[in-house]
Amino acid sequence: MSGLRWPVRLLLLAAALVAMLALGARGVVNAPDLVLVVVVGVALVSGSPAGALLGLVGGWLLDLAPPVADPLAVSALGYAAAGWLAGRAHRRAGHPWWWPVPVTVVALLVARALPVLVDLAGARPIAWAGLAWEVVATATLSLVLVALIVRLEAGLTRRRWA
Repeated sequence: MSGLRWPVRLLLLAAALVAMLALGARGVVNAPDLVLVVVVGVALVSGSPAGALLGLVGGWLLDLAPPVADPLAVSALGYAAAGWLAGRAHRRAGHPWWWPVPVTVVALLVARALPVLVDLAGARPIAWAGLAWEVVATATLSLVLVALIVRLEAGLTRRRWA
């Protein structure tokens, strides 16, 4: 059987995007960034190239998903940089249970840096409290979700489906 690793990753990315859109449709203003959690999980398992590529795809999906607020490719570049940086935190011998939290926080700040700079350049207001809440919520969810992604990737590798 050929590798199922990338189709599973893309499916996880699509599910995270749909969940974020559903939360936004239900009125959750600053929903946790589930797409970034998937990117960080994959990057911690596979390293910088896979993290950057999945971040680029995830950013493009976010750029094209409604409501479109930023110029096209702003999210894609930010998520690619965040995925590459999260991949630099990859450890061959595994990582402690708390490791996804600081990696996710740094990755989220990197992913949000370019849109914040675009907003500042356009003299648009920035919701700093909302950004802080998003960082806390995303980092908290990453404790559980990154562990699940790591186990899923390990299971694919163990069964030689990757």
